[in-house]
Amino acid sequence: MMTEETYGISSICELVNRSAAQIRWWEQQGFIPIITDRISAGKRAYRRYSATDLEMIRTFVGYLDQGLVVLNM
Repeated sequence: MMTEETYGISSICELVNRSAAQIRWWEQQGFIPIITDRISAGKRAYRRYSATDLEMIRTFVGYLDQGLVVLNM
């Protein structure tokens, strides 16, 4: 059985050319869904993004780059 490839936040940041802080802020503000898929490592849990999550973030970044979304940070 094949499992879907997932990405850590650092990979997502590289792929969309944005910082982890920006992506986390977008989640907190509700601009993108909060990623609930996480893996545990000791006492910490790390976000895991699916290919669908990556596409949604790329779409959002595209809207930002085109000026279709304005954020007051």
